[in-house]
Amino acid sequence: MSNKAIDVNSNSAILSAVLLGTLGVLSFIVQPGLVQAFVTELAVGEPRAVDLAGIEMLGLALATIILAVGGTRLDWRHITLAGLVFSIIGNCGSAFFAGQDSSMFASMRFVAGFGQGIIISISFTFVGLTKKVDRNLGIYLVSLLTYGAFMIWQLPNIIAGIGLQGVFYTFAVLTGLGLLTINHLPRGAEDRQEFSPLARQLPMILLLVAMLAILAYNMAIGIAWAILFLVGLKAGLSEQVVANALFWSQVTAIFGAIGSIVLSEKISRFVPLFGGIILSIICIALLLDSPSYMEFLIAICGFNFLWNFSLPFLLATVGDFDLKGRMMPIAIALQMIGLGIAPIIAARLIGDGSYWSAEMATIIFFIVSLVLLAVPMLRHRYLLKTHR
Repeated sequence: MSNKAIDVNSNSAILSAVLLGTLGVLSFIVQPGLVQAFVTELAVGEPRAVDLAGIEMLGLALATIILAVGGTRLDWRHITLAGLVFSIIGNCGSAFFAGQDSSMFASMRFVAGFGQGIIISISFTFVGLTKKVDRNLGIYLVSLLTYGAFMIWQLPNIIAGIGLQGVFYTFAVLTGLGLLTINHLPRGAEDRQEFSPLARQLPMILLLVAMLAILAYNMAIGIAWAILFLVGLKAGLSEQVVANALFWSQVTAIFGAIGSIVLSEKISRFVPLFGGIILSIICIALLLDSPSYMEFLIAICGFNFLWNFSLPFLLATVGDFDLKGRMMPIAIALQMIGLGIAPIIAARLIGDGSYWSAEMATIIFFIVSLVLLAVPMLRHRYLLKTHR
């Protein structure tokens, strides 16, 4: 590994973070399709299929927690290499045990998730060191969503051609490409060269409130994302029709991320955050009864657009609450905890065959995040006006 100093705002450094971040979500971004594949290919029930997704997310969450409480003090290049190795082993193991040993398959998904969590945490934390966090997070999301749109659209056909095992072997090979980024990564947070001009220090109590807001927001996202494919099937739509709808939702999500790039530093963050959460609640409400195809399509496209439009603003906002650079790794850990716990909760809420309880839980968590987020944001706004 090279010891050459890295300019975190250089194109090569940002592109490396984007590639790593995309590799870290190879399976998560297509989780609705994989959950359905677990049902059809592994012959497990829907709650167990959602549980398997949750087990992977728990591994992912554990990795981000470890890094948030001190792992990022180590050499980031060594940590990233370890994450890539874990992910490759987990995906190869998943391919080997798919359809053979349910407990070993679940264990391998946990290992893969652990590796992915390391990769995601480092890539997000890296982007958090750059000067234009909103914009760079938007670029990151455009990359992973472009991949996600194609994969969700074609996943039923891909599985029909190479099987679930082939999908996981492909994930392992693609993850190996991450090795090309190692020498373009900073070795730690000390490589940061400039703070965001909007950064202000909030008291610890408000940082804790912001953390809870992030957790609640991602609990809402994770519950909804885990059941979307199943909600479509419950409404009487075929697998391919649901896959096509999810593809279009990923396309609209790309435009959401592009919107965050275009509007970064041009609008108040209150607009995409509060407007995005309120409109997301409306989208989920459309799914409470048995939705028609158009209602399903509008709901999931709106949900995905708003999620990926708001997320860069959310992470950049909480990053600006602390001058010591501590919030981004913690925010990513809480994001992954929320996304990891959410499928487990969703699996229990859909045990009776109804998705109403899970959808209502999504709405409640969105409301909680909205209320909690308002408090530190108002304080931050006051500091921007009085401490220029």
